Amino acid sequence: MKLSTIVIAKDEEERISACLESAKWANELVVVMDDSVDNTAKIAKKYTNEVLIYKGEHDFAKLRNWAMEQTSGEWVLFLDADERILSPLKEEIVNAISGSEKSAFAIPRKNIIFGTEKKYGPFWPDFVIRLLKRENFTGWAGKIHEQPTFEGSLGYLKNPFLHLTHRDLNQIICKSLDWSNIDAKLRLSSNHPKISSWRLIRILLIELFNQGFLRKGFFAGTIGTMDAILQTFSLVMTYIRLWEMQQSRPLDRVYAEIDKKLIDGNFKF
Repeated sequence: MKLSTIVIAKDEEERISACLESAKWANELVVVMDDSVDNTAKIAKKYTNEVLIYKGEHDFAKLRNWAMEQTSGEWVLFLDADERILSPLKEEIVNAISGSEKSAFAIPRKNIIFGTEKKYGPFWPDFVIRLLKRENFTGWAGKIHEQPTFEGSLGYLKNPFLHLTHRDLNQIICKSLDWSNIDAKLRLSSNHPKISSWRLIRILLIELFNQGFLRKGFFAGTIGTMDAILQTFSLVMTYIRLWEMQQSRPLDRVYAEIDKKLIDGNFKF
């Protein structure tokens, strides 16, 4: 069975080498560049000739579907730039795709957050469906938190990816900014109710309870508490973006009009 591995990367020059090193054993290794402007592509070309540039709509499902079309293996493995294929997982994948009756496999992830492995709440086993049999695959769906769809049954592997996430505050905030913009646009297009102060407070309290108690962040020490607060902040940021989008006039226009009035009125305010 031929295995194709796909890595979708955007400005991952600091992480891409170890990722591709862990995946170079695949029969086909494809790196898809998604609006990357750093040296990721140059580094990736040391590992594969198949470094492709995606120019379609910025939609995660469409991006993954396009990437799938660029490969030729009977099985396709999707790998993120901050994930590593550990040796036991490599062996299990090779065995799993040899005559398996499954259509796809979910793979657990061993999560490193703020430099420490964590296994509370959402961080273990943290299964992600990434290994797909081409003949049964029907497509990725969802603009964010996209999931693959397929015909047939799902299997579960025992050995995990290593997921090097939550590298520092800058990385988390930048990722939250990107995701909140996409998520807010989706909520706007679905005619989400107007954002108000009471709605923001409710969202804040519910999500803090969800992350801190239901997902057990507050019971996982300092790192767990930090993650719970940051996850809550990320969601609140989505709703603040949504509030901006719901305004009758864009804020940049409001500030431009203020400047014009200041100039026209001899800077009286």
